[in-house]
Amino acid sequence: MRPSPVAIFVIGAVVTAAAVGVSAKRAAGASDAAVEDGLPLPVDAPVYGFSPVARANGVALLEATRDFTMALPNGPVKGSAPAPVRAQTVERILQRELSRYPHGYFTKVNLAGVVLADDLVENEAPIPSLPNVARLLLLDVHAAELDLVRAIHHEVWHFTDLADDGMLAPDPAWRALNAPGTLYGSGGRSLRSTWAARPSEDLPGFVSPYATAGEEEDKAETFAFVVTGRKLPNDEVVRAKVRELRRRLATIDDEAPSKLGFDHASR
Repeated sequence: MRPSPVAIFVIGAVVTAAAVGVSAKRAAGASDAAVEDGLPLPVDAPVYGFSPVARANGVALLEATRDFTMALPNGPVKGSAPAPVRAQTVERILQRELSRYPHGYFTKVNLAGVVLADDLVENEAPIPSLPNVARLLLLDVHAAELDLVRAIHHEVWHFTDLADDGMLAPDPAWRALNAPGTLYGSGGRSLRSTWAARPSEDLPGFVSPYATAGEEEDKAETFAFVVTGRKLPNDEVVRAKVRELRRRLATIDDEAPSKLGFDHASR
């Protein structure tokens, strides 16, 4: 989930490596492969112990191989190495879900890699994911598959949204789709509980409680609901939002709306 409405994060210069025993790479030549079919990884990714192990549709899949601390603008982000069995399960999910996007899509939206970690926290508060960290998505491997799949596509939209015009919020055109008087909350950090991402029929104009946290979360939640095939509310505001997402998606990649289910959902 996007924890900040506007910031694009850049990896800090300081790292604390507290654990030892770097895991062996499961794929020979993984580091060289990281730039073959996508964007180059941040040059300091190895400093944090982020090791490429696989690829998915041009995106490098990396694992944290030790405890790490990243000094980021909204506070320190920490994580640890995931259990191998769980990491491999999540890698398979990523392979499946990222393959749904058109070839070359992730280069267009500036997503170079997904880092799998455990015990991911920001300012000591657990977080499920963190996007736009110097072209990386940090992803905690501990989540039910349904929640993990939704989170993957939610975060992909944050990359897409930023690639669109360089901003996540404010977004006056998006806000204007809401009914008059509609107000958003104080951002994604204020509403991180798993329940907040569940579908809701009691919030006119929104697909879930988390969508009400901010316009950037509203866009990402609506996008994730369409891509994952979740039932959308029978709501004209939501339909208008789906049509607007389809329009924006097509400006990034003209194949994406049909491949991701927007041609059907926006009717």
